[in-house]
Amino acid sequence: MCNGLHFFPICVVLVSLTTFCVTYILSVVRNDVNPVLPYISDTGTTPYESCLFSFFLNISAIAAFCTMYIRYRWIRMVSNEERSLRCYNILSLMFGWFSSLGLGLVANFQETNLEGVHMTGAAMTIGFGILYMYLHTVLSYKMSDTLTLSRVRLAMSISCTITAASFLIATLVAKAQRSSATDPLHWKSSDKGYPAHVTAAISEWLTCIVFLLFFATFVQDFKRTSASVTFHINLIEESDSIKV
Repeated sequence: MCNGLHFFPICVVLVSLTTFCVTYILSVVRNDVNPVLPYISDTGTTPYESCLFSFFLNISAIAAFCTMYIRYRWIRMVSNEERSLRCYNILSLMFGWFSSLGLGLVANFQETNLEGVHMTGAAMTIGFGILYMYLHTVLSYKMSDTLTLSRVRLAMSISCTITAASFLIATLVAKAQRSSATDPLHWKSSDKGYPAHVTAAISEWLTCIVFLLFFATFVQDFKRTSASVTFHINLIEESDSIKV
């Protein structure tokens, strides 16, 4: 019996944010990135930062995967399999798992090595993650959670949508304006597209922070949740006698 499963969402938040901070510090100390607002992926794209980035984000992806499944089962339990909530619950689990898979792609395929795969993973993480946030906001209202908590989740979902859209637009503008001589890991204030880059970097950090903090809203519910695993071993005894 495992009592109190709140360590899963806490693990997602703490491991991810700590990883971002540690890889940022290392990349700045090693002069691998410009210390002024680099992209999160830039701080984990070169060794040795990339090793830590991959290892700990994989842990975070697994913890997120488990958190989403526990949340799914928790809703099934408290809603008594109510049909009107079942569709939202199943969809949220699917979107959540796709988001976790995307985080795994981000962790294991650095942007300087396989940019296409890395960006696909980032789009999956944030895109499906935002859908997951909205679905659980809807579930909060339908399940009559505290009004304050439901409003907090709604505010976080809307904020994440706005910052993600800002990140996408600003990134496209920065890439379009950037000259071929610009080092993408060492932006300078004199570079073309620098204002758009700063906007994109700020938006990316805010998007990831808000998305991760959304998991913290599950902590109180998970404190009242326990899990048990039972192993059944069936032994089949065969008779040595021969029937004629």
